[in-house]
Amino acid sequence: MGDIDCTVSLGGDSSIDVDGVVSYTLSSTLLGESLTTSSLTLVIGYPAPVRYSPPSKIVFSSRLILDQVDLFLEDGKTRSQDVKITDLQLKLFLGNTQVDWPLISGVGIPDVRVTSGKVYWAELSSGFYSIRMFPNMLGSWRVLLTYPAQDQAVSLSYEVVPQAFSPLGSGMNASFIRR
Repeated sequence: MGDIDCTVSLGGDSSIDVDGVVSYTLSSTLLGESLTTSSLTLVIGYPAPVRYSPPSKIVFSSRLILDQVDLFLEDGKTRSQDVKITDLQLKLFLGNTQVDWPLISGVGIPDVRVTSGKVYWAELSSGFYSIRMFPNMLGSWRVLLTYPAQDQAVSLSYEVVPQAFSPLGSGMNASFIRR
């Protein structure tokens, strides 16, 4: 690393594309009616993908969670195909506590057979995957699925809330009057 002195004209749009593993520290001083000094540290290396974690989905208790998982190759556009359970790492959290549920194959297992205590993985069609699980407690659940071969992680969050009750007047009513 070293210091680099340069004068730069700032204006318009700018972007930087850089590859490699280098670290630069740039400093600039702008002189005019007022003195402004700024500093920028730029570390260039392996580009880490920006991951977006959507807000928690609301799930009623005693309901199956079924969600899709997208995994891609290095280009970020081509879907990974034939991803096996052994290619993945699972971390499951209830609140701030890690829950030790295994990731198992869900191929051929109907939704009515999904039980609590496991996370089920299946490839729906070529490159399209799903997970299923049956939460056994109320609270905030977070599924963190890591695909090390392609340096990807998928985070899914669920807020399991009590079953909603239907308002009175819906369903079947009966009344008995003695005469």
